[in-house]
Amino acid sequence: MRRSCTCGILRLVAFLTICTMIVAGIAAPVASAQSSAGFVTLKTFPAAVTAIGTLGGATPTVVVATQNAGIYSMSGTSTVFRKLPAQLDLMRLTSIAVLEPDRWLIGTDGDGLWLVKGEGTSFDRVTTLGCTRVARIVQDLRDPNALFIASLCTGLNYSTDRGVTWKSVGEGIASSLVTDVMRLDGDRIAVSSQDAGVFVSVNNGTSYVKTPCPIKNVSSLAWSAAATTLFAAGGSGVAMTMDAGAHWTSLPSPGTVTSLAALPLGAVLVGTAERGVLRWESPSKAWWDVAQGTGVTSASTMVCTGTTLLVGGVTGALVRADLSAPVAAVAPAALDLGSIPVNQARSATFAITNLGAGTLDWRLENVPGYVTVTPQTGRGNGAVTVRVEGGSLGKGPYQSLLKVVTNGGDQAVTLRFSIAAAASVRIVLTVGKLAATVGGRTVTLDSAPYIDRGSGCTMVPIRAIVEALGGSVTWKAASRSIMIRLGTTSIVLRIGAMSATVDGVAKLVIVPATIIGGRTMVPVRFVAENLGCTVGWNALTRTVTIIRLG
Repeated sequence: MRRSCTCGILRLVAFLTICTMIVAGIAAPVASAQSSAGFVTLKTFPAAVTAIGTLGGATPTVVVATQNAGIYSMSGTSTVFRKLPAQLDLMRLTSIAVLEPDRWLIGTDGDGLWLVKGEGTSFDRVTTLGCTRVARIVQDLRDPNALFIASLCTGLNYSTDRGVTWKSVGEGIASSLVTDVMRLDGDRIAVSSQDAGVFVSVNNGTSYVKTPCPIKNVSSLAWSAAATTLFAAGGSGVAMTMDAGAHWTSLPSPGTVTSLAALPLGAVLVGTAERGVLRWESPSKAWWDVAQGTGVTSASTMVCTGTTLLVGGVTGALVRADLSAPVAAVAPAALDLGSIPVNQARSATFAITNLGAGTLDWRLENVPGYVTVTPQTGRGNGAVTVRVEGGSLGKGPYQSLLKVVTNGGDQAVTLRFSIAAAASVRIVLTVGKLAATVGGRTVTLDSAPYIDRGSGCTMVPIRAIVEALGGSVTWKAASRSIMIRLGTTSIVLRIGAMSATVDGVAKLVIVPATIIGGRTMVPVRFVAENLGCTVGWNALTRTVTIIRLG
């Protein structure tokens, strides 16, 4: 239900193309796009996907278990999934380890561990495992013959002969309900449990120590080698640790978590029952949408092998992304600008991120004339600002679908807003804080307001304020100046200059505009009053209030 992508298994090939055949009465894979870039639906099975096993190399293999609808496999150059005999169909299949193309281990919850040979022609119960409830089968990356089993009755188990015989291990793990196991780096191994959180060994499994993980019922682990960070998830909670469990940070809840996966370049994905697949965005400390077009609005399991990510859905969809090439992710998937008075403007930003390798090229299409997007094309990761001016539209609701065309799969962003009657604008800024309010809504500024020591004037980041008033800001690099427009008024301020022009007339400023941290800061009273606003200062709360009447 999650796997780290740090192993050196060659990426899966051949079988990841679109199938147009029907074999043994099974529907052929349904493609989600014309190309194989980005996220592509390989097949939709007749029931929810519960487990995925993969093997790279000369004979790549994928084995998929479904909920009471059978096991399916695809191997070698074949692009068709073949249904296996129905011996295990009614069992609760939880985990699959593909040891060789014709030799697999399949774990169940209630019916123990099974060895499958001959690509599904032979099924044998493994009796050396003293537990019938297998939560996860994990290959030990340091030994090709060794495997772990996380079980829900005998805790952690280990095999050194490719799953033939098993012994119970894990001294110090104070739980028999073990749900997952993950080798981190060197001799460090992490184990999760259903009732006691996460345990870590620093001596290659000789002994384990309980960590202060804030989640007790942990179902999945993921190790991001690029960020040296361990993630643990259970229920609707996710936590991470950057020091192998000594200290943990709780993350915002993404919803009901079903799986975790760490990608080669460091991104960490979470599969959820309500929102599909999400990505953890560290700078914004939020979960962002990954791929709206995957057809997996409710993810049940994920596995990452080498550079191939496979996602299974509750509806039976199996989706893959080839991480050796660009893979586009756009977030958020929807922008709601709310109610925009005709005398104002609103803007919002969405991010375009490459989850794979190579250079991501992108452009915006289907942009209505009343919408301004900046920039409209780009390379690599980027942020796109979408702006709507109320004065250019009639009253009523609007909805548009902005298409993001990329060489890593196409995505879409839904834009919603409505145009309302003219209204006053009230902006409240606090010195030293990024949070501000605009018309009662909380917004985040690019830079915090501050008081200039020499003049006592309050300096603010101008773009967010002017755009909230319904105006626009243009940067002119050649003259190092900014032009502010609001209605029929225009103001030009040059960086470092003690004068500015208002509608072509020169005026003195007490303190010049300046650039701090890449953001243009201007004296708020000078700009706001020349735009026809009133400005108030509360020394007790250190807040500035700007009001523009409707």
